[in-house]
Amino acid sequence: MSQSKVTADSYGKVDVSNKNNECWMLRIPPTLAAAWEDVPEGTVLGELVFRKGGKVPGKPTIKPGLDIQAEPTVAKNLPQQYSLQAMTKKLPTLHPFIRQANGSVSIQGTITRTANLQVTQDANYRQLCKTRILKSTVHKSRFVKPVEANQVVHQSKKRTAAGGAAAGGSGFGDAVHQYGKRLLEAQSNPQQAKKARFSPDQPTKSIIFELFEQQQFWAAKDLKMASGGRSDNEIREVLREIADYHRSGDHKTMWELKKEFQNKSKTTA
Repeated sequence: MSQSKVTADSYGKVDVSNKNNECWMLRIPPTLAAAWEDVPEGTVLGELVFRKGGKVPGKPTIKPGLDIQAEPTVAKNLPQQYSLQAMTKKLPTLHPFIRQANGSVSIQGTITRTANLQVTQDANYRQLCKTRILKSTVHKSRFVKPVEANQVVHQSKKRTAAGGAAAGGSGFGDAVHQYGKRLLEAQSNPQQAKKARFSPDQPTKSIIFELFEQQQFWAAKDLKMASGGRSDNEIREVLREIADYHRSGDHKTMWELKKEFQNKSKTTA
């Protein structure tokens, strides 16, 4: 009882008799650390395996290493094979300690090495990851289903009718919407979807005007394909002269004829 009682002599007293003991500090994955923390004191947590390196005739050189095999009964539903990585001696002076009930502090040693405990990605680990994915994604209320092209078009049509396209969204959902929108336009105007045939001696500017008569907005790469193989530099030079580039909105990264050329194109059609 006297050892657990805080007194003026015991509070803040530091015992440094064990400060020369060498200690290692390991960074452990949180799930494994929690599993080890929950078991009673005295439980075997695993085995530390020292692997000797060297050369074996006819086989690759074996590097020396340190592995930890977690006890299966402790690390349930967790990876059980780990290796010590990023081991270093370059660290400041650190001392692990225990604060006693009477207020004194006992130094347990000096940390001489640090390392990271990393999962060994073997066949058992890959099978564990596969099982976790199946359990988290495949159940009664959630499952994977392939989406057909007509479903993408139908969803895009519903979104356009609801005014979703006016919001000018971005990201994967907006890309799917734009793809569905282009499919709808191609289905409603099959003749416009066909590539035009242009003669090699026809001026690039004339070709671009004809293509803009077919649809209002174009991407530069689509114009290149539809123009019969004109160079990207030629097309972009003409676009900078006669068209405006949309940097945001529903037609982001698309080109549109300038207002003065739109009227000209309609009168010449």
